[in-house]
Amino acid sequence: MWQPSWRPSLPVRCQDAPGIASGNNPYMTEKYRLLMYGQQLTPDELNFLQNQSLDPTRLTDSCTARAAFGFVGGGLMGFVMGGFLHTMQPPTDIDTSQSTLQQIKHSYKGFGQACVRMARNFSKFGFVYAGVECFFERERAVRDVPNAMYAGCVTGGILGFQGGPSGMAMGCAGIAAFSAVIELVMGH
Repeated sequence: MWQPSWRPSLPVRCQDAPGIASGNNPYMTEKYRLLMYGQQLTPDELNFLQNQSLDPTRLTDSCTARAAFGFVGGGLMGFVMGGFLHTMQPPTDIDTSQSTLQQIKHSYKGFGQACVRMARNFSKFGFVYAGVECFFERERAVRDVPNAMYAGCVTGGILGFQGGPSGMAMGCAGIAAFSAVIELVMGH
């Protein structure tokens, strides 16, 4: 007949651990043991804390930071695209009797508005897409093409909300397909 082969261990109390009597917590690393608020640090402790390096990947791994980077990057890209696309539009109501400088001023009247409009749209897209993709990466614990497709679908649905259910469905399908193609082309 089978019998369990384990035996109960003796209870362990934190008070019995070495170093507790002196006020040190043995279960805390040295870096955090020195972070005691309201106490003056010794020069050795201060030197130890100053030599700790800040890992920049910890700042960029959060979903909030990724969404913020997507917002800023999308805004910059939209600003450039708005300026480029505005210059490609054919000029309207240009009087050829004016000087060249006046014609250029007239053709670039809406340049700033076009740049700001595109920057606003691209920054919204970048913010939502980056945040949602990061969320799916965290939840699924994998970085792959379906994450991009899910993020594209959610982003398309959110941005197509004003178009009603059909606009949301078209936005979902279109941006999900675009995201999948981009991820496959980029080799992810």
